[in-house]
Amino acid sequence: MKKKVKYYIKDLFVPKSFKRLLNETIDKEQSSIKLFDNEFQYHLGIAFYHTYNEIFSDEIYKFNSLNINPIIIDCGANMGLSVLYFSRLFPNAKILAFEPDESVLPFLEKNIFNYNLNNVKLYKNAVWIEEKELKFYTDNGMGGRLGHEYKEQDYKLIKALRLKDFLNKKIDFLKIDIEGAEFEVLKDCQDSLKNVDKIFVEYHSDINEHQHLDDVLKILKNTGFRYHLKESFSRKSPFINSQIVCERFDLAINIFAYRV
Repeated sequence: MKKKVKYYIKDLFVPKSFKRLLNETIDKEQSSIKLFDNEFQYHLGIAFYHTYNEIFSDEIYKFNSLNINPIIIDCGANMGLSVLYFSRLFPNAKILAFEPDESVLPFLEKNIFNYNLNNVKLYKNAVWIEEKELKFYTDNGMGGRLGHEYKEQDYKLIKALRLKDFLNKKIDFLKIDIEGAEFEVLKDCQDSLKNVDKIFVEYHSDINEHQHLDDVLKILKNTGFRYHLKESFSRKSPFINSQIVCERFDLAINIFAYRV
């Protein structure tokens, strides 16, 4: 019998056949891939490719917990790779997933159903500093955001919920990837962050606004967290390069905050 070749990526053994299929997703739209003996639905192949590598290969959300039934809040669940990862990491976890983008919601809902993720409660809402209707813009691919338009796109009105209202009890892990709204939301939540054990934040630097990385770190430090920073996106030569992503961001930093 011919021995199956496997690639070792971090803590995962990935069959050669899957690696080939993963590479083929880059140029596809609205398709699926066999993942963990099921069909994972994705809206945009390049988004799946990069997100899969971040979450399952690099395991950027991996954490330990003494609680066998941790409560996880996922702000920006997108197509569902993050909730799938959390569910495999902690099968008995209670996961609150927030995703307002109508371009990815059908795929997120299909994946929650296909993988029988009964521990996931889906909110088709954005998280914000108050409960209200807001203008929401999407690139129909990597992400969507509140209040700041993409070129040649109309907004949709979506209902936002106040994240602070969900932090009134012990939260084991809070993930915030909300395309530029993270500073305002964290500032509003800072009095309740004492209830959170670990936080992941993707900070986005908007070229048209004041930078708030120092403010975000100060909030985390003042609420008892120690932080670690890793690059998500940055310019290779910042003094001469003007590259941006998603039409507005010149820098993105992953922040891992934990208690010691």
